[in-house]
Amino acid sequence: MTLLLLLLLAQQPHQLCQQCHTEPASDVQSHPHFAKGVSCDACHGNSEKHREASGHAAPDRIATREQIPPLCGTCHPNQLKTYQATRHWAVLKAGEKSAQCATCHGNHSLKSAKATQVTCERCHATRPAACAAKPQCTSCHQPHGLLKH
Repeated sequence: MTLLLLLLLAQQPHQLCQQCHTEPASDVQSHPHFAKGVSCDACHGNSEKHREASGHAAPDRIATREQIPPLCGTCHPNQLKTYQATRHWAVLKAGEKSAQCATCHGNHSLKSAKATQVTCERCHATRPAACAAKPQCTSCHQPHGLLKH
């Protein structure tokens, strides 16, 4: 039993998570973060109790909507700074539902540009007349700051 535990602990966090969380683990393999060696533990912590539980034990960290931007900002500080100047951030900090990093980029796999556009249109269903001819919001708006180019 001890040898098996040591072998499991010697595996990468992704391999450990993949044993139970097949879909998210499969999704994350297509993410650029995975290609750069960023694994599950970067966002979810070591989660030793979770991995060793015979029943349910929560991982060390499941980021709330408000925690996601600062978490992402640890590696993407410039994008975080730009985002924190937006109305989305102000609404999120006020405790209301608003777009944050995972809304546009996805959690375990990246969203396509088309899927992100659909997400924007859930709240911004009516486009101003100046936007009618533009295929995507990002044609005019900066992705993280949403200011016009």
